[in-house]
Amino acid sequence: MPTPLRTLTSRPFTTTLLLGALLLVAWLAWGSPSSDDGTQRVMWLGGERFQVELATTPTSRRRGLMHRPPLADNQGMLFIYPDEAPRSFWMKNVSFAIDILYLDADWRLVQRHESVPPCRRDPCPGYPSDAAARYVLELSAGTASRLSLERGTQIDPPVPVDAPKKKAPD
Repeated sequence: MPTPLRTLTSRPFTTTLLLGALLLVAWLAWGSPSSDDGTQRVMWLGGERFQVELATTPTSRRRGLMHRPPLADNQGMLFIYPDEAPRSFWMKNVSFAIDILYLDADWRLVQRHESVPPCRRDPCPGYPSDAAARYVLELSAGTASRLSLERGTQIDPPVPVDAPKKKAPD
C-alpha cells in the first residue's frame, strides 16, 4: 500500500494543484497586494500640496516610516485600512518626530497627535485614536499646527500625482 506522500509525489498534477491552492489561501489570509501600495499621490492640506506614499497592505502599514530618512516638509505617508476602527501607532525604529492624523471614512480629522517623538527604548508608547479611523496620515512634525488642521477638519482624498493642480482657497 503506497504512503500518502508517495501517492502525492507520483501525481505531479495533483501536487501542483494542492500547492497552488495552499498558496492562494496563504495569499488571501495575508492580504492581497494592492496596486496602489507604495505609490505616490497628492493631497492638498491647508492650500498646500503634499506628496504622500500610500501604505495599503498589512506589511507596508506595519513597516510605515521605520528605517527611513526624515520626511520633507511637503511629504507624508497615508495608511489606508479596509474599515473604520480604533487605531494606535507607535514610533519604533522611526528616527524623527511626526504628526499623526487619524481620519474617519469621510476624510474628517478625528484625532491628532503632534510632534510625536521617536521611540528611544522599549517598550515604545502608543498614540491611539479616541475615535474610529479608516485613514492615518503621517506628516513632518509641526505641520498640523502650522496648517491649523483641527478635529473636524475635512481633508480632500489623495489624487494621482499628475492630476490637474487644485486652486488654493481664496
